[in-house]
Amino acid sequence: MYGICGKRSDGKVLSCLNRTHSVKPEKVFSSKIQSLCPTISGNVCCSPYQFDTLRGQVQQVIPLLVGCPACLRNFLNLFCELACSPNQSLFTNVTSVKKVNGNRMAVDAIDFYVTHDFGEQLFNSCKDVKFGSMNTRAMDFIGAGAKNYSEWFAYLGRQANSNEPGSPYAITFRSNSNDSSGMMPMNVTDYSCVDSSLGCSCGDCPSSSVCFDSLPPAPPVKQFCSIKIVSLKVILFGYNYL
Repeated sequence: MYGICGKRSDGKVLSCLNRTHSVKPEKVFSSKIQSLCPTISGNVCCSPYQFDTLRGQVQQVIPLLVGCPACLRNFLNLFCELACSPNQSLFTNVTSVKKVNGNRMAVDAIDFYVTHDFGEQLFNSCKDVKFGSMNTRAMDFIGAGAKNYSEWFAYLGRQANSNEPGSPYAITFRSNSNDSSGMMPMNVTDYSCVDSSLGCSCGDCPSSSVCFDSLPPAPPVKQFCSIKIVSLKVILFGYNYL
């Protein structure tokens, strides 16, 4: 995929089927890519228009995931690699196209190969992230309440109906490739929400060390003392009590 061929009736742009080689971006464009997609350096497989579209789409998600930088970084890496990686052809296979604007061929469906490990780490880093202003799980908004990465990928990959949020083409996420296909699942660096360098809050990552360090102190253990009385004699109002 490379370039934009046209738009749907709802304004969502359509990527072109294009088997061109990756290209070396100009310096300013390269800096823009690095600011959003630090895993991509050197050649790219997206046009400036495609990149601006990607950036505009993820800007809508950032406020939901900003509480856990590890989750946000993993999420951005997933779509940065899909849109702009120079190795895109190794893990992306176009399975359906349609004609737009005359005879131009636009992508209508793809297979996106992503390793099981990356999918698991992505989901685990995001599953507990809260949308601060509503104190509810971000996954309810960006994953329809998905309980695992397969459910989340199925939601992310659905082809959006007109005027609905989502992808303009269908994405089938696959973790395994047939040896004869020559596909190599995408597996860029992923990050755990427990990584202290990425600063995920306790509320967004309950397994973070921050949570354990901030637990209230345990209540003091009750201790008892005993006194052995050998002999006791009490005199009260003239009566003897033992």
